[in-house]
Amino acid sequence: MSILENLPPEFARHRVLSTAQAAAFCGLSLSHWKRLHLTGVAPRPVRLGIRKLGWRAGDLTDWLESRLSKTETEAA
Repeated sequence: MSILENLPPEFARHRVLSTAQAAAFCGLSLSHWKRLHLTGVAPRPVRLGIRKLGWRAGDLTDWLESRLSKTETEAA
């Protein structure tokens, strides 16, 4: 049993995902995710090192929900 399993569910929003994990989480290819990041469309990453970035799962969830609601309002 992992110690992470004992954490409250709200901590899951603060889990940091790698670039590849963030792209997969959002259902996008890695190259498209990097393009969204470079153009400032993707949520702001967390700097983990000089060349390493990460994204909080909660920020990605909020971003996906905002994009979904934006497309729903445009379709109406």
